[in-house]
Amino acid sequence: MLSKLAKNQYVKLVKEDENKGKEVEYGVVLHEHDNKYDIMSIGFENKNGVFLGYPTEVNNLVQTYTTEDAMFYEVKEDEVRRKMNIWLEKNCGK
Repeated sequence: MLSKLAKNQYVKLVKEDENKGKEVEYGVVLHEHDNKYDIMSIGFENKNGVFLGYPTEVNNLVQTYTTEDAMFYEVKEDEVRRKMNIWLEKNCGK
């Protein structure tokens, strides 16, 4: 689990919710200010554990988090990183 995030880092956010269970989202860190991180959500993990990218029309793609809001992990899975790269190239021109 990460306690500090870096700009342009691919992160996996794991949130535990009593009603919804475990939610897994993937995103990229855009900015850091006062231990708050602006993270653009790129996709999520469905209940079968498969990465699915968000459409760009989704509201609130960029949200601000602290490291206490969720558990953060570096994205190490090659297939997920590749899909995140493709999503960014397609939707952000990176």
